[in-house]
Amino acid sequence: MIQTIISIGKRIVQPVTRLWRRIPLRRQEKMLVILPLLAITISAALALFGNHQRANIQADIQRHFHMVRGLNEAVILMVNAETGMRGYLLTRRDEFLQPYVTASQKLRFAMSDLRALAEAEPSYDPRLNKLRLLKKIQLLIDRQMANLTWQQQYVTKSNTFRFFTRGMTFDTKIYNHLTYGKRTMDEIRANLNAMQNEEEQLLTERVQEINAIRKRDYLAIILALFIGLGTRLIARYLFNKEKAIGSGLKE
Repeated sequence: MIQTIISIGKRIVQPVTRLWRRIPLRRQEKMLVILPLLAITISAALALFGNHQRANIQADIQRHFHMVRGLNEAVILMVNAETGMRGYLLTRRDEFLQPYVTASQKLRFAMSDLRALAEAEPSYDPRLNKLRLLKKIQLLIDRQMANLTWQQQYVTKSNTFRFFTRGMTFDTKIYNHLTYGKRTMDEIRANLNAMQNEEEQLLTERVQEINAIRKRDYLAIILALFIGLGTRLIARYLFNKEKAIGSGLKE
Protein backbone atom coordinates (compact mmCIF):
# COMPACT_ATOMS: atom_id res chain seq x y z
CA MET A 1 0.00 0.00 0.00
CA ILE A 2 2.79 2.41 0.95
CA GLN A 3 4.74 1.53 -2.15
CA THR A 4 1.66 2.21 -4.28
CA ILE A 5 1.25 5.64 -2.70
CA ILE A 6 4.93 6.41 -3.26
CA SER A 7 4.63 5.30 -6.86
CA ILE A 8 1.61 7.51 -7.46
CA GLY A 9 3.42 10.39 -5.79
CA LYS A 10 6.40 10.00 -8.06
CA ARG A 11 4.15 9.95 -11.13
CA ILE A 12 2.67 13.25 -10.03
CA VAL A 13 5.91 14.86 -8.90
CA GLN A 14 8.08 13.93 -11.88
CA PRO A 15 6.04 15.81 -14.54
CA VAL A 16 5.76 18.80 -12.21
CA THR A 17 9.52 18.71 -11.64
CA ARG A 18 10.25 18.57 -15.38
CA LEU A 19 7.87 21.49 -15.96
CA TRP A 20 9.45 23.42 -13.13
CA ARG A 21 12.94 23.01 -14.58
CA ARG A 22 11.82 24.64 -17.79
CA ILE A 23 10.95 27.81 -15.92
CA PRO A 24 13.83 30.33 -15.62
CA LEU A 25 15.45 30.50 -12.19
CA ARG A 26 14.46 34.12 -11.56
CA ARG A 27 10.84 33.34 -12.36
CA GLN A 28 10.97 30.36 -10.01
CA GLU A 29 12.15 32.59 -7.21
CA LYS A 30 9.36 35.07 -7.87
CA MET A 31 6.73 32.35 -7.98
CA LEU A 32 7.93 30.85 -4.70
CA VAL A 33 7.61 34.27 -3.08
CA ILE A 34 4.33 35.28 -4.76
CA LEU A 35 2.37 32.04 -4.12
CA PRO A 36 2.37 32.22 -0.29
CA LEU A 37 1.79 35.98 -0.39
CA LEU A 38 -1.15 35.43 -2.75
CA ALA A 39 -2.59 32.76 -0.46
CA ILE A 40 -2.27 35.05 2.56
CA THR A 41 -3.85 37.95 0.65
CA ILE A 42 -6.80 35.83 -0.46
CA SER A 43 -7.23 34.48 3.06
CA ALA A 44 -7.16 38.01 4.52
CA ALA A 45 -9.64 39.26 1.90
CA LEU A 46 -12.02 36.40 2.69
CA ALA A 47 -11.66 37.10 6.41
CA LEU A 48 -12.50 40.80 5.92
CA PHE A 49 -15.43 39.94 3.66
CA GLY A 50 -16.59 37.35 6.20
CA ASN A 51 -16.44 39.92 9.00
CA HIS A 52 -18.57 42.27 6.90
CA GLN A 53 -21.08 39.51 6.20
CA ARG A 54 -21.22 38.51 9.86
CA ALA A 55 -21.79 42.11 10.91
CA ASN A 56 -24.76 42.37 8.53
CA ILE A 57 -26.17 39.03 9.64
CA GLN A 58 -25.76 39.92 13.32
CA ALA A 59 -27.69 43.14 12.63
CA ASP A 60 -30.41 40.98 11.04
CA ILE A 61 -30.44 38.73 14.11
CA GLN A 62 -30.88 41.73 16.41
CA ARG A 63 -33.70 42.94 14.16
CA HIS A 64 -35.39 39.53 14.44
CA PHE A 65 -35.15 39.68 18.25
CA HIS A 66 -36.68 43.17 18.23
CA MET A 67 -39.44 41.95 15.91
CA VAL A 68 -40.32 39.01 18.19
CA ARG A 69 -40.32 41.31 21.22
CA GLY A 70 -42.56 43.78 19.35
CA LEU A 71 -44.99 41.02 18.36
CA ASN A 72 -45.19 39.82 21.97
CA GLU A 73 -45.82 43.40 23.10
CA ALA A 74 -48.66 43.75 20.59
CA VAL A 75 -50.30 40.59 21.95
CA ILE A 76 -49.97 41.82 25.54
CA LEU A 77 -51.41 45.22 24.69
CA MET A 78 -54.43 43.69 22.96
CA VAL A 79 -55.05 41.33 25.88
CA ASN A 80 -54.78 44.26 28.32
CA ALA A 81 -57.22 46.31 26.26
CA GLU A 82 -59.71 43.44 26.17
CA THR A 83 -59.30 42.70 29.88
CA GLY A 84 -59.69 46.34 30.85
CA MET A 85 -62.89 46.69 28.85
CA ARG A 86 -64.39 43.53 30.34
CA GLY A 87 -63.64 44.87 33.82
CA TYR A 88 -65.41 48.10 32.89
CA LEU A 89 -68.41 46.19 31.52
CA LEU A 90 -68.73 44.30 34.80
CA THR A 91 -68.16 47.18 37.21
CA ARG A 92 -68.75 50.42 35.24
CA ARG A 93 -65.82 51.88 37.19
CA ASP A 94 -63.41 54.08 35.24
CA GLU A 95 -60.26 52.71 36.87
CA PHE A 96 -60.80 49.41 35.05
CA LEU A 97 -60.48 51.28 31.75
CA GLN A 98 -56.84 52.21 32.39
CA PRO A 99 -55.35 49.10 30.66
CA TYR A 100 -57.59 49.80 27.67
CA VAL A 101 -56.56 53.47 27.52
CA THR A 102 -52.85 52.63 27.89
CA ALA A 103 -53.06 49.95 25.19
CA SER A 104 -54.85 52.35 22.83
CA GLN A 105 -51.99 54.83 23.18
CA LYS A 106 -49.13 52.33 22.90
CA LEU A 107 -50.50 50.17 20.08
CA ARG A 108 -49.97 52.86 17.46
CA PHE A 109 -46.28 53.15 18.33
CA ALA A 110 -45.84 49.39 18.65
CA MET A 111 -47.26 48.75 15.18
CA SER A 112 -45.19 51.60 13.73
CA ASP A 113 -42.03 50.02 15.15
CA LEU A 114 -42.99 46.64 13.70
CA ARG A 115 -43.52 48.16 10.24
CA ALA A 116 -40.12 49.89 10.44
CA LEU A 117 -38.45 46.59 11.33
CA ALA A 118 -40.25 44.81 8.50
CA GLU A 119 -39.20 47.46 5.98
CA ALA A 120 -35.58 47.03 7.10
CA GLU A 121 -35.65 43.32 6.20
CA PRO A 122 -33.01 42.90 3.43
CA SER A 123 -34.61 39.88 1.73
CA TYR A 124 -37.32 40.83 -0.74
CA ASP A 125 -39.85 38.01 -0.26
CA PRO A 126 -39.71 37.94 3.58
CA ARG A 127 -40.05 41.74 3.62
CA LEU A 128 -43.19 41.66 1.46
CA ASN A 129 -44.70 38.85 3.52
CA LYS A 130 -44.05 40.69 6.78
CA LEU A 131 -45.59 43.90 5.49
CA ARG A 132 -48.60 41.97 4.18
CA LEU A 133 -49.18 40.26 7.54
CA LEU A 134 -48.70 43.50 9.46
CA LYS A 135 -51.25 45.24 7.25
CA LYS A 136 -53.74 42.47 7.95
CA ILE A 137 -52.97 42.58 11.69
CA GLN A 138 -53.41 46.37 11.71
CA LEU A 139 -56.87 46.03 10.15
CA LEU A 140 -57.86 43.41 12.73
CA ILE A 141 -56.55 45.56 15.59
CA ASP A 142 -58.49 48.56 14.29
CA ARG A 143 -61.65 46.46 14.18
CA GLN A 144 -61.08 45.12 17.68
CA MET A 145 -60.36 48.55 19.16
CA ALA A 146 -63.45 49.98 17.42
CA ASN A 147 -65.49 47.13 18.89
CA LEU A 148 -64.12 47.80 22.38
CA THR A 149 -64.82 51.51 21.97
CA TRP A 150 -68.43 50.72 21.04
CA GLN A 151 -68.77 48.57 24.16
CA GLN A 152 -67.52 51.43 26.32
CA GLN A 153 -69.90 53.93 24.74
CA TYR A 154 -72.82 51.52 24.97
CA VAL A 155 -72.30 50.97 28.68
CA THR A 156 -71.62 54.66 29.36
CA LYS A 157 -74.79 55.82 27.61
CA SER A 158 -77.02 53.14 29.09
CA ASN A 159 -77.81 54.07 32.68
CA THR A 160 -79.80 50.85 33.13
CA PHE A 161 -77.20 48.56 31.54
CA ARG A 162 -76.76 45.18 33.16
CA PHE A 163 -74.53 42.41 31.97
CA PHE A 164 -77.41 40.02 32.48
CA THR A 165 -81.03 40.76 31.57
CA ARG A 166 -84.03 39.06 33.10
CA GLY A 167 -83.85 35.31 32.94
CA MET A 168 -80.04 35.38 33.46
CA THR A 169 -79.32 35.79 29.75
CA PHE A 170 -76.72 38.14 28.30
CA ASP A 171 -77.70 41.51 26.92
CA THR A 172 -78.06 40.68 23.20
CA LYS A 173 -76.10 43.63 21.81
CA ILE A 174 -73.17 43.33 24.15
CA TYR A 175 -73.13 39.54 23.72
CA ASN A 176 -72.89 39.87 19.94
CA HIS A 177 -70.03 42.34 20.26
CA LEU A 178 -68.21 40.11 22.74
CA THR A 179 -68.55 37.16 20.36
CA TYR A 180 -67.30 39.27 17.45
CA GLY A 181 -64.39 40.50 19.58
CA LYS A 182 -63.40 36.94 20.49
CA ARG A 183 -63.28 35.91 16.82
CA THR A 184 -61.26 39.01 15.95
CA MET A 185 -58.84 38.43 18.81
CA ASP A 186 -58.34 34.82 17.70
CA GLU A 187 -57.45 36.07 14.21
CA ILE A 188 -55.02 38.59 15.65
CA ARG A 189 -53.29 35.90 17.71
CA ALA A 190 -53.11 33.54 14.71
CA ASN A 191 -51.48 36.16 12.49
CA LEU A 192 -49.06 37.28 15.20
CA ASN A 193 -48.11 33.64 15.81
CA ALA A 194 -47.54 33.20 12.07
CA MET A 195 -45.16 36.16 12.08
CA GLN A 196 -43.34 34.82 15.13
CA ASN A 197 -42.88 31.43 13.45
CA GLU A 198 -41.50 33.16 10.36
CA GLU A 199 -39.08 35.16 12.50
CA GLU A 200 -37.86 31.98 14.18
CA GLN A 201 -37.27 30.38 10.77
CA LEU A 202 -35.36 33.42 9.51
CA LEU A 203 -33.33 33.49 12.72
CA THR A 204 -32.36 29.84 12.21
CA GLU A 205 -31.28 30.59 8.64
CA ARG A 206 -29.16 33.55 9.77
CA VAL A 207 -27.38 31.42 12.39
CA GLN A 208 -26.67 28.77 9.74
CA GLU A 209 -25.22 31.46 7.46
CA ILE A 210 -22.87 32.64 10.20
CA ASN A 211 -21.71 29.06 10.81
CA ALA A 212 -21.09 28.58 7.08
CA ILE A 213 -19.04 31.81 6.93
CA ARG A 214 -16.95 30.69 9.89
CA LYS A 215 -16.23 27.33 8.25
CA ARG A 216 -15.22 29.08 5.04
CA ASP A 217 -12.86 31.43 6.88
CA TYR A 218 -11.26 28.55 8.79
CA LEU A 219 -10.82 26.65 5.54
CA ALA A 220 -9.19 29.68 3.89
CA ILE A 221 -6.76 30.03 6.79
CA ILE A 222 -5.87 26.33 6.65
CA LEU A 223 -5.36 26.47 2.87
CA ALA A 224 -3.15 29.56 3.20
CA LEU A 225 -1.08 27.76 5.83
CA PHE A 226 -0.72 24.66 3.66
CA ILE A 227 0.20 26.71 0.59
CA GLY A 228 2.78 28.69 2.56
CA LEU A 229 4.36 25.58 4.07
CA GLY A 230 4.00 23.66 0.82
CA THR A 231 5.80 26.25 -1.28
CA ARG A 232 8.54 26.38 1.35
CA LEU A 233 8.98 22.61 1.22
CA ILE A 234 8.87 22.57 -2.58
CA ALA A 235 11.48 25.31 -2.75
CA ARG A 236 13.75 23.40 -0.39
CA TYR A 237 13.22 20.16 -2.28
CA LEU A 238 13.97 21.73 -5.67
CA PHE A 239 16.97 23.56 -4.26
CA ASN A 240 18.43 20.30 -2.91
CA LYS A 241 17.56 18.58 -6.18
CA GLU A 242 19.35 21.20 -8.24
CA LYS A 243 22.29 21.13 -5.85
CA ALA A 244 22.58 17.36 -6.17
CA ILE A 245 22.42 17.59 -9.97
CA GLY A 246 25.09 20.31 -9.96
CA SER A 247 27.37 18.24 -7.74
CA GLY A 248 26.95 15.24 -10.03
CA LEU A 249 27.89 17.26 -13.10
CA LYS A 250 31.03 18.59 -11.42
CA GLU A 251 32.14 15.10 -10.60
